[in-house]
Amino acid sequence: MNESQLSHLLLSISLKREEMVFFAETRGLNEQLTLRASQELDELIISYQKNSQGISGRILSSKNRNMKQ
Repeated sequence: MNESQLSHLLLSISLKREEMVFFAETRGLNEQLTLRASQELDELIISYQKNSQGISGRILSSKNRNMKQ
């Protein structure tokens, strides 16, 4: 996953969080829509964490190689 895709994922996280909060405030915390949005938000966050670690590792590895040269 590249940096552009990670940025898109961050935007998706932000929008899903807003959706979840809206459902929680208007329908309640135990409403099915709120719970589904919460689960989808969790999945997006986990995906971001997994993929951003890969990017960070590649960036650090690249910097280390450049410093050794």
